[in-house]
Amino acid sequence: MSDPVVEVQQLNLSYDDTPALSDVSFSLPAASLVGIVGPNGAGKSTLVKAIVGSKKPDSGTIRLFGKAANKGRSELTYVPQRGAVDWDFPITAEQVVWQGRYQSAGLLGRFKKEDRQAVADALEAVSISDLANRQIGALSGGQRQRVFLARALAQGGQLFVLDEPFAGVDAATESAIVDVLRSLRDQGKTVLVVHHDLSTVGEYFDHVVLLNRRLVACGPTAEAFTADQVQETYGGRVAIFADDGDGKLVV
Repeated sequence: MSDPVVEVQQLNLSYDDTPALSDVSFSLPAASLVGIVGPNGAGKSTLVKAIVGSKKPDSGTIRLFGKAANKGRSELTYVPQRGAVDWDFPITAEQVVWQGRYQSAGLLGRFKKEDRQAVADALEAVSISDLANRQIGALSGGQRQRVFLARALAQGGQLFVLDEPFAGVDAATESAIVDVLRSLRDQGKTVLVVHHDLSTVGEYFDHVVLLNRRLVACGPTAEAFTADQVQETYGGRVAIFADDGDGKLVV
């Protein structure tokens, strides 16, 4: 078995002395598609912020690829929630995707043939090549999400972290995003997704983290996403209509 890509140990994090995460520990394997699941206010986005380095933990450690997080983040690509973006900024879809190649360009800002190809491939992978010259504010919610997924693809890396990529998108976009995430997993990447729709957890993810300010469960979906552990995560506020024992609940 390969070493964990993400290792979180005894993580504690708070906002203005209000605990957001308490003593959270888990590890995630390579080549896995992982859902972070829990109710509103459970600390899902807070956990992501700690992993990507935008929120400093009060205590505990995070290791990426067996290294201290600040050294392992060079292989991490982050797709934030769409609400964190200024949609009035005068930039096109293609220019957003080019941002994923800035690190490759170096200090002189010189892009190479492979950079142009990476941008073109990323736009094609999420089926928005025809929108390349459209200002981002003129795009629909689903199209905007595809743009930022394309930027992540252009950037590359071994760990992809996405904060609620399916929020507010149409069914076709959700299906397209899932296909891309599965492709990344099949290429050996680890994909970590904050997710809120319990009805699709069993279908989308092969690994799940159940969180409600503390860790309830972490493991293969068929083992961790059970009726009892979902009820514990949500404080009994969900109805389980079926549980066939393979992580595919009817919620």
